[in-house]
Amino acid sequence: MQRNNILKVLLLPAFVFLFFTGAALSAETENLRFKVRHVDFVGINLIKENKLAQSLSVQAPPFWKFWESHPVVSKQDVEEDVLRIKQHYQSQGYYQATVEYFLTPVKPENKPPRGKDSGISPKQASNSSKDIENEIVPEYDVTFKIVKGDPVIIRDIAINCLCEIEAIKEEQLREQFTIKTGRIFVTADYEESKINIKKSLGDKAYPFAKVTGRAMVDLNNNMADITFDIDPGLLYYFGDIRISGHEEFVREKVIRRAVTFKGGERYSDKELDKSRRNLFDLSIFKTAVIRTGDPNTDNQTVPIEVQVKPRKKQSVKLGVGYGTDDGLRLQTSWSYRNLTGRADIFSLRAKHSDIEENLRAEYKLPYFLSVRNNLITIVEYKREQEDYYTLQQLRSDINIYRKLKRNWFAAIGYNLEMNRPKDINIEDLDGILDPRDTEDYLVSSVRFNIQHNTIDDVLNARQGSAVIFSFEKASGALGSEIAYNRPGIEAKAFIPIPWGCVLSGRAEFRTMEETEDTDYIPISKQFFLGGSKSVRGYEYEKLGVIDENDVLVDISGLSSFLCNVELRYPIYKKLSGVVFLDMGFLGLDSYTFDLKNLRYTSGLGLRINTIIGPIQLDWGYKLNPAKSTASDDPILIDFFETDRWYIHFNIGQAF
Repeated sequence: MQRNNILKVLLLPAFVFLFFTGAALSAETENLRFKVRHVDFVGINLIKENKLAQSLSVQAPPFWKFWESHPVVSKQDVEEDVLRIKQHYQSQGYYQATVEYFLTPVKPENKPPRGKDSGISPKQASNSSKDIENEIVPEYDVTFKIVKGDPVIIRDIAINCLCEIEAIKEEQLREQFTIKTGRIFVTADYEESKINIKKSLGDKAYPFAKVTGRAMVDLNNNMADITFDIDPGLLYYFGDIRISGHEEFVREKVIRRAVTFKGGERYSDKELDKSRRNLFDLSIFKTAVIRTGDPNTDNQTVPIEVQVKPRKKQSVKLGVGYGTDDGLRLQTSWSYRNLTGRADIFSLRAKHSDIEENLRAEYKLPYFLSVRNNLITIVEYKREQEDYYTLQQLRSDINIYRKLKRNWFAAIGYNLEMNRPKDINIEDLDGILDPRDTEDYLVSSVRFNIQHNTIDDVLNARQGSAVIFSFEKASGALGSEIAYNRPGIEAKAFIPIPWGCVLSGRAEFRTMEETEDTDYIPISKQFFLGGSKSVRGYEYEKLGVIDENDVLVDISGLSSFLCNVELRYPIYKKLSGVVFLDMGFLGLDSYTFDLKNLRYTSGLGLRINTIIGPIQLDWGYKLNPAKSTASDDPILIDFFETDRWYIHFNIGQAF
């Protein structure tokens, strides 16, 4: 017994020493810091890999960013990323996903192993910022191995507490779901469905509805049963509408016209959003806030407060730009807001470029005769200097723009213009200048336009479509010296696809028809093709009319067809690229189109997104240029360039 006690006394210090030494070594291993040379994922495709990598702490710069240093992380950072990856896959419906990680040491070329020949331990390396700068920290490749397993599928979706709502059918609420039975249970879609239900109830006069959800996940069968519990609350009406911030600036009547609802009407979140947009569209307010007050449960009304902050009455803008189509651009404008207290705007603009000088006055009056109408009047002097003519034009037009319904717009207007051409530099096939191109002419016409537009961003669209039909009628009955019909139709579509790409397309057909006693349309009114916003690969307005024998016969025509197909893809942050195919056709006669005689160009481009729109740089290549010209006319020969490519630089997308 005494011998055993002596043995225990001798062994106890040894066990204590081993315990603390092991704990210290374990802590040192856990706190080991190292450089990340490369991060790899096993078990997922490239698209999801790139998206997932951006959300992790452990990251390494791509190979082409050779100037960036590799980040220093700890083992704990890697293990926290394992949890992030698991949570990510659970949110995507893969509740039984497993994640492992592997650290592979990287032996630097022509350098001794870290912490050995250098004489510095890993612990010393991890605690010394100076050593980190001298690349003493060991380097590892990090590999995450992911096994998703089977996804959880939505088996059933139930809705409770709808029996007391007569105005809303269950089918209407189910249309708001972004989740469907038979699909993978994605947490974001589940949460979005709750938001959509609440929004739908708010549009139906139940602004204080409560929507909760329950998701019962059966991991044995990988199925989910979802239940939405709805407490609609009381049905409410709009109460008093109080307006502030407009005093001594704009009439209250203007703001009330922008507000699409009145007191006593059924409450609707949709009308609140529409009213906010209307106030901002007036362009006279710096801020426009619409708030709901405390509800009155006795009479079931919600008071509304509209608070606006006016912009400065006057503003001056200066602009400078450059494009291969029109060279250096200079522009200045002055605007005076709320000229008469009716939210009207008067502006003056002067513009100069290599091909155009312009001085323009514009007056805009919102809510003209109706809350759906805007009146815009323009008086403008313009001097165009093209390669083949110079045109001085003084014009005035008045247009009424009307919102028909959601995404539908129409416009009707009257145009009066005096045109004075000069320096005509184009001849017919016999070398004779047509005297009709040198005569002054007056145009008096009416215009009509209707469009359906769901495009999300005018400057840089990513989704949506637009169809635009336009028609112009110039007639002697209106006092016009030339008479014509000028119809046109244009369609655009933007489709988001995987990898953050956008597939976009445009097709446009325009034509002009002489009417009454008019037998010739002046060249300045005809159509041209080519340029950064047209058929790339051709210089600005240099495609020309090409006949069935592949011969360039003229520079302009009375019929024009243009089609662009473009794949837009991200490269890095604000830098993106495009691959495009353009095609176009010019016809000498009205209502002509020859599919077999299309001119094709293709190419590549870059875009840099800025606050004023993307910067456009495109390289276009002519796939089937004309083989010859019809005469020795210098203008046509200039059109018939031997170079089959052209570089375009401009602001904005091609369409």
